[in-house]
Amino acid sequence: MLIMDVKELKLIIGRGESPFVEFSKCTTELTDSVFQSICSFLNKSGGCLIVGVHDFGKIVGVAEIFMESMLKKFANVMEHEFSPSFSLVPQIVDMNGRKLFFIDVPQSEQVHRYKNKVYDRAGRDVCDITYSYCLIENLYLRKRNKSSENIVCPFLRMSELDEMAFRTMRKHIAAIRPGHPWLLLSDEELLHMNGFWGKDPISDKEGFVLAAVLLFGKEETIHSYNPVTYRTDAIYRNVSYDRFSQLASDYPESRYDDRDIIFSNLITSYSRLMKFIQRNLPKRVLNQGATSVNVREKLFNEIITNFLVHREYTHKSPCRLLIFSDKVITENGTSAIYDGSTSLNALEVQTRNPLITDVFQAMGWIEERGSGKKNICRYAPFYDKSFEIELNIQEETFAFSITYGNEEGLEDLSLLSAEPQETLPPLRPRPVSMPGKWGRGLLYASRLLIAYPDIEVDISYIDKAESVLEACMKPLPIQDIMRITRQSNRTRFRKNIIRPLLEEGLLAMRIPTKPSSPLQTYFTTERGKELLQMPIE
Repeated sequence: MLIMDVKELKLIIGRGESPFVEFSKCTTELTDSVFQSICSFLNKSGGCLIVGVHDFGKIVGVAEIFMESMLKKFANVMEHEFSPSFSLVPQIVDMNGRKLFFIDVPQSEQVHRYKNKVYDRAGRDVCDITYSYCLIENLYLRKRNKSSENIVCPFLRMSELDEMAFRTMRKHIAAIRPGHPWLLLSDEELLHMNGFWGKDPISDKEGFVLAAVLLFGKEETIHSYNPVTYRTDAIYRNVSYDRFSQLASDYPESRYDDRDIIFSNLITSYSRLMKFIQRNLPKRVLNQGATSVNVREKLFNEIITNFLVHREYTHKSPCRLLIFSDKVITENGTSAIYDGSTSLNALEVQTRNPLITDVFQAMGWIEERGSGKKNICRYAPFYDKSFEIELNIQEETFAFSITYGNEEGLEDLSLLSAEPQETLPPLRPRPVSMPGKWGRGLLYASRLLIAYPDIEVDISYIDKAESVLEACMKPLPIQDIMRITRQSNRTRFRKNIIRPLLEEGLLAMRIPTKPSSPLQTYFTTERGKELLQMPIE
């Protein structure tokens, strides 16, 4: 259990609620919402619940005369109304004479129910998913100790696998490592000796695992084992991302300039996706003396391999490659431990499907596990000096995007050092959640100064945040919001204004499961409306 001191607790409260921190204003009795939040933390990624604090961070404290009865109820509910039961002990913290309950909730290895209902988290929200089969299935997948690539397929036979996929794999391996031991094995021996044969611990049945189907299966075989989820949609539209968003009503999803819908195994999928990239993105070559490097090939090889090997193939989230004239977006299902935006440097590297990764590495499509992040950092500046990378995880979907479009000449390859250049632009401080004219009386400003005493607040962005909240009392697309706030750079507007407002829960998306949807609109939340109505001190 995490032991919390007063100083650290002040910092947590100062930063406000997040996907891992929740406040409860209960003062005399623990309500259902407390236990629903605990259940959601257990089922998701863990977190902490602080009882005695208002949603906006105002410390109200727990009434001391009711503390004993509240603690007894807490122990009783955790023992008898959680299935399976889970033992937690609230820590009592004295904060300026007011008592708070600090409850540190770990991520559980099991799926828990409270009053026979299953709760999960979507960002900072607690969701009842009891009657959603897909979400329940995804929750159980997250709790699996093994990746879904290890699901045993006891009835799969070698005749259902594609011999051409094996030949393609051997051709690539022989080109880079002629003495590789896999070249001496038959197809079946290769699968048996490299982890593609397993035993189901529940049914006790043995067979090839799902990774064999994904890498080497015929299309009809893949469809038998993944009838809904296995599909990769590559779409090219010869229009800028901003222009496409502005013309969403006149530019329907069915309109495109090039498209490839892929149901093939991963070895074939990789080749088709790289050819799609070659058809629709400009080639950039950097020269150094007598040698040259195809930067497009290097950069998008990393993006496509990561897109394929880190996907959760049993999730029903869409898997798409979207190319615009100034932006590339990939979306794939995932079992991430958190939701929200992050940077490439901050992203924790985890090998989602090690069997698939090993085959891609043997073929030379992956240098080594974890190399994708450093190589994207290394080559992106040479594909376009004005590049910008965004990562977003929402509702079990991982979205990667890279914005480019600078037509100026490229740097000489001599600038490409042997060491990886992890020099992505750092995220700017998040100063935009409160309008500047409200001054020091605003709660977010105090939170920010408590957590980051040396931060420099950009007043121009703060003022525009107020305009956004007032404009979005009714749902608006981003282009209308930009017009109202007189902004022209969509990328900066998203990063410096929209994203922080979303993270603070002051603004919300109409289609949260598809953050980059051309039909996306934004609206001011109840929390944002409360904030606008706060008196000026």
